[in-house]
Amino acid sequence: MSAPWPNGARVAVCLSWDVDGESAQYVRFPDRARNQLSELHQRLYGPQVGIWKVLDLLRKYDIPGTFYIPTYTAKLHPDVVEAVQKDGHALGLHGHLHHSLEVLTLEEEEEILVHSQQIFRELTGSVPRIFRAPSWELNRWTPELLVRHGVLSDSSLMDDEKPYALETPAGQLIEIPIHWLLDDAEHWSHSRANRDKAIADPDAVFRLWSTEFDGYYASGGCYVLTLHPFISGRWAYMAVVERIIRHIRQYPGVWWTTLDRVTDWALERLAQQELPVRQSPAPEPLEF
Repeated sequence: MSAPWPNGARVAVCLSWDVDGESAQYVRFPDRARNQLSELHQRLYGPQVGIWKVLDLLRKYDIPGTFYIPTYTAKLHPDVVEAVQKDGHALGLHGHLHHSLEVLTLEEEEEILVHSQQIFRELTGSVPRIFRAPSWELNRWTPELLVRHGVLSDSSLMDDEKPYALETPAGQLIEIPIHWLLDDAEHWSHSRANRDKAIADPDAVFRLWSTEFDGYYASGGCYVLTLHPFISGRWAYMAVVERIIRHIRQYPGVWWTTLDRVTDWALERLAQQELPVRQSPAPEPLEF
């Protein structure tokens, strides 16, 4: 299906930022987080320094962004949430303490989701309508759970380049696909724990991201970059983000948008029966 983006645009582009702060470290490495400050403070760079450079960059090019923020980070840094809202960007749910969902029971996952929604309501007076799973992993029950709690879209799965709807027992959930290739952490996340992982050459990452965009432009897809202020808030990496913005701006017919707005577009297409619908959860493994 050719995606009829608003105003005849040929491609949708979403710059999304996961403002994790130090939250993930407490879940992944609790002992290290308790006793070692280095990695905590590397991640703290995001909400303390990187996010403000990110917001300046988006203002420079008048581009809307989407910010998925764990509510642990939101409570520690309410000024970040306020600044994101003040600049008119979209806010999304991203767990509380960045728990990977596959280690949670249904009850635990629901408790965290409800808790996150309550914190956003306290901080902002409203609840984000969009969701991205920490570490990009969903349980089989997650889409239905999200629908039951009023979430309209997820951006965690990788089986397409365009939005579609997941059919769940509770109703339909819009899915806006992503991919590891378009995630800065896969190229540049580096710490004491993974020093064997080489830091990718920024020029090589630009070539990957720009070549991938060219393909999305040709196919009419929804190009979603997933970035982290503690990573791409660093000057060398932010320069690549700015280069990809300039590269994309050379093309006519680009819809610079947020995942909130893509969700609204997809719901309109769904109402007109012009959006693909797929079953959720996927079938259990078959025996052959």
